[in-house]
Amino acid sequence: MTKEPFTNLFDPLGIGQASAAIWQAMLSDPEGVLRSQEQLARGWLALLSGAPRSDESEDRKPADKRFAHPAWEENPGLRAVKDAYLLATDAIISSIENTAVADPKTIRRARFFARQFADAMSPSNFAFFNPLVIEETLKTGGQNLAKGFVNLIEDLQQNGGRPALVDKKAFAVGKNIAMSAGAVVYRNDLCELIQYTATTPTVHMTPALIVPPWINKYYVLDLQPQNSFIKALIDQGYTTFVISWRNPDAQMRDLTMRDYLLRGALECARVAAGVSGTAQCNAIGYCIGGTLLAMLLAYLAKRKDPIIGAATFLASLIDFSEAGEIDAFLGEDALAYIEKKMEERGYLEGREMSDTFSMLRSNDLIWSVAVNRYLLGKDAPAFDLLYWNSDSTRMPAAMHSYYLRNMYIENNLVRPNTLEIEGTKLDLGEIRNDIYCVATVEDHIAPWKSVYRLTQLAGGASAFRLGASGHIAGIINAPAKKKGSWWSAPASAPDPEGWLSSASKHEGSWWPDWFVWLSERSGGRVPARDLGSPQYPPQEPAPGSYVLAD
Repeated sequence: MTKEPFTNLFDPLGIGQASAAIWQAMLSDPEGVLRSQEQLARGWLALLSGAPRSDESEDRKPADKRFAHPAWEENPGLRAVKDAYLLATDAIISSIENTAVADPKTIRRARFFARQFADAMSPSNFAFFNPLVIEETLKTGGQNLAKGFVNLIEDLQQNGGRPALVDKKAFAVGKNIAMSAGAVVYRNDLCELIQYTATTPTVHMTPALIVPPWINKYYVLDLQPQNSFIKALIDQGYTTFVISWRNPDAQMRDLTMRDYLLRGALECARVAAGVSGTAQCNAIGYCIGGTLLAMLLAYLAKRKDPIIGAATFLASLIDFSEAGEIDAFLGEDALAYIEKKMEERGYLEGREMSDTFSMLRSNDLIWSVAVNRYLLGKDAPAFDLLYWNSDSTRMPAAMHSYYLRNMYIENNLVRPNTLEIEGTKLDLGEIRNDIYCVATVEDHIAPWKSVYRLTQLAGGASAFRLGASGHIAGIINAPAKKKGSWWSAPASAPDPEGWLSSASKHEGSWWPDWFVWLSERSGGRVPARDLGSPQYPPQEPAPGSYVLAD
């Protein structure tokens, strides 16, 4: 009889257990504790004497937007508060990092939640310390605080007590967001397949199928015409398809990764090729959509099925051994708690996923928002990306449990012949597709050094590009913006550090480089295709129905 994991309802994330392990390690290393205390004492003496802190270089650290107001430097009292806070925060974090705990995961978890506490305690979050709030209060006679109280009540009533990131009334999917013209040409109970209207007289022979994540909705790739990845692909002359995943409810609790692979990505690839009259399509996978695409390529390789040609991976984790800060949420105790919740409901609530990702950037997505809403009395902004971010989706229980255990906990996708779909064992080494892999430097969800591992695991020819910025901004970076930068080098180095040391830096977007790569693998030009086919006629205009469902 299998023993069920213990779930501590008072500490489902195992913060107490991680903290206890850190304390135990500290007690077993009194000399290390003494060194940390000496370092802290030197910092306090330097602070009291007004000397610059010797342990940090402002040139090497990114600017802290919380303390951008000049008063944090010019006002002696505020500067003392800020410096004391930063010194105490550094002392806590460094003492955790320097403990001799055998399990690095424990250190990462304790460090992450210590950082969450420190971020919450920032003096910039308190009205009587924040110079912006003080100025606004004097300027408006306190009206900012009165408006902030109204905002707080509104968020308690309408947003689950979370500070509203965006004005949700400003956008409507299909009206002023996700506007690319097309039609749904295939639908099952799991997904819709959208084909987009050609904007060029001729198109490449091989169509392109986008496999987006189902953690959020697909239209992050089609926000506005000027920054739409989908529109850019259409305008380059590709017959473009995208999968629009259904937002699951309790009746879909038993959907598995097998369903997403066979009845989602694979079935849509066959339909896209069928509509286009081709033997195969090229595929683009984003985030968890890329994880699914890697599984599909391994599945097809073992079965010698050529339906997918070239494959592009955008910010997609394949090797989860170093999964970044999200690891802090995924110990066995936390997973047992998540699975218990999913068993009760049949799914993981979308807002809970959204809260997790917000904590990865808590200063930007929680505390600065709270300051703006409640202390400065500002309205939530009308920002398309934040609207998409708030339009969260649920995860079916069986699929999500499989994903968390087999990827984050056991990292089974990189273990040859460990995972199995319909009796077919998956081995990434058998993949022979050409691969274009993109990661981003500041990605908290798919760390770029982990993303690089795909180039060494797959057996096909791989190109690797590293974009600036993070998980979204580094991918959705249209050339017309003339912003950002990216790095390129042959993906022959066995490790990411070796690759980076030989990489060349380029200004702007990586999209034009990818367009060239993709065009070389998409055949000649043919007359632009109409929407659908006799077998798969258009059913309704894009963006379809599934993306509109709550």
